[in-house]
Amino acid sequence: MFRKILLMATAAALAVALVGVALAYEVPDKVKLERPKNNKKLNSWVTAVDFPHGFHAIRVPCNGCHHKETDKTLGQFVGCRQCHSSDDPADANGFYRAWHSDGPPSCLGCHTRMRTEGGKNPVGCTTACHKPS
Repeated sequence: MFRKILLMATAAALAVALVGVALAYEVPDKVKLERPKNNKKLNSWVTAVDFPHGFHAIRVPCNGCHHKETDKTLGQFVGCRQCHSSDDPADANGFYRAWHSDGPPSCLGCHTRMRTEGGKNPVGCTTACHKPS
């Protein structure tokens, strides 16, 4: 009996702590991803991306994308363009590669990996991210 009460009390305390942590961060529902102003457009059909951040935030841990975050910086997220600003598409740390590299944490890399594991997530340029207006 005591063990059951202790287990329920621990579960309740954990739930309260998790709700407190979740409420401590303001997570935007949508984020518009636009290339830095001085970066050249690679193709005429490339548009800004209306990224469903909230949808992803409940499915992927923050550090899955915000990979430079640490316990000391958690909640003070660095915008992608602060690090990924290079105009060169071949630059492994550039703006283009942040979204299009072969593996996570890039969008295309993560979606491709999930697709190969049987997921139905979109991976096409104009069907997934750069939808024509």
